[in-house]
Amino acid sequence: MLFFARRSSALPILLAAVLLAGGCERKEPVAERKFQLLLDENTRLVRAVSSQIPEYAAMGSSDDLADGEVKFSPEVERKITASNDRLRALLAGRDRTKALAANKTLREEIERQVVAIRGLEFKTPVDYQMLNRKEIKQTMAQKLAEVFSEQEFKDMTEAMAALGLLPAGFPLREKYIDLLGEQVAAFYDQHAHKLFMYEDASLENAQNRVVLAHELTHALQDQYFGLKSLPLEIKNNDDRAAAASALVEGEATLVMSEFMLKNMSRQMLKDSVVSSFTQNMKQLETAPRFLREMLVFPYLRGQEFCAVLFAQGNYEAVSKAYAHPPSSSAQILHPQKFLAHEEPVAIEWPDVKVKGEMPVADNCVGEMGVRILFAEWLDAPTGERAAAGWRGDRYLYFASGQALVWKTVWANAQEAGEFFDAEKKLLEKRHALKDPRTAGRSYEADAPRVIRLRQTDANEVIVIDAANADWAQALSERF
Repeated sequence: MLFFARRSSALPILLAAVLLAGGCERKEPVAERKFQLLLDENTRLVRAVSSQIPEYAAMGSSDDLADGEVKFSPEVERKITASNDRLRALLAGRDRTKALAANKTLREEIERQVVAIRGLEFKTPVDYQMLNRKEIKQTMAQKLAEVFSEQEFKDMTEAMAALGLLPAGFPLREKYIDLLGEQVAAFYDQHAHKLFMYEDASLENAQNRVVLAHELTHALQDQYFGLKSLPLEIKNNDDRAAAASALVEGEATLVMSEFMLKNMSRQMLKDSVVSSFTQNMKQLETAPRFLREMLVFPYLRGQEFCAVLFAQGNYEAVSKAYAHPPSSSAQILHPQKFLAHEEPVAIEWPDVKVKGEMPVADNCVGEMGVRILFAEWLDAPTGERAAAGWRGDRYLYFASGQALVWKTVWANAQEAGEFFDAEKKLLEKRHALKDPRTAGRSYEADAPRVIRLRQTDANEVIVIDAANADWAQALSERF
């Protein structure tokens, strides 16, 4: 249903005739030219709206301005500007309605194919919303703000930098929005229960049809399993959130892949190749390794995980996973751990206050995070080997002391030892430590950072990295 008939047309039609009235008071050349451009734009917009939106033209007009000659004034200029903004919005709304209508037949066919592949019928019609590319980025920023404040992003950045996952002072929030805006062609919002698409993303393009198949799978997931019920936005366990995301995105990627195979044609191959060459990848290429790999983890590793479940019992086995979703990236990387119900070891610290201060970050790195950390500072084989025996971890970061304590739990003493050795090399490389001391499974340094690294008999490794000795001592005594 068009909404244009509800709008007032008090000003625009009259403004189309303002050029004939003349008589504007004398103005400075720049101001006069600006006013003339506003009037010219208004004339063009009125003609466009009147020709494209019959409901608007049929409403007639009323006069918001004084009768007779219209002269320049700041008030008139504001009214013209507001009128032009409203007219552009009307045209944009019309374009979106036309875009939705043009794609309707193709959307319905893609919906039918996704239903056939997944074996689930839509309970309610999918709610589509068209956005331009600027609005997509704004919408993503708004959605992030609804979950994480700017201060929380700042705290996360500092904690991840303390671990070595991000550079110090990295603009995490801004970069994350840029990355999503660059990579996303459409997205499903589980809070609004809407599927957002670019208004210029025609479904005549085969690659756009593939993307829509992926997002329609999210709509089905939401209707059957309730995406908001999953720990996708949990703030104190990034590893659990990544695992839940891998289930959701992995299944959607699995469906998308089958859709693509069923519809493979020369044109689809051409569109996919063209898309891979024309998509702006600058933001992704320049992002830190941690962001790059965690951005693709839910799709690539998630698809592999869901493929294992599918082999156990088709999509019914995937559906059952939503009742008890994977709880760690270790379960995604090693699906047999999920199938065997091997849960992470929870690290319980009843009191996390140190020196009268609460940590600004209390979180979990997970096996995938450990892999990325060592791949960044050492090499990928070392990262995979050192992370393989992960059974659990938890870290706290205290801002005023620039102090970190990170406790990890491992499957056995050998696995704990491999992590200990890799972490020691990492710390030496990151901080260029002076006069380090090693005694058995203990490693210490006092400059330029105060480092305490130790392996326990309980197959634990504890890392303390602080700006000063007072904080290092307080963390050592508590943890």
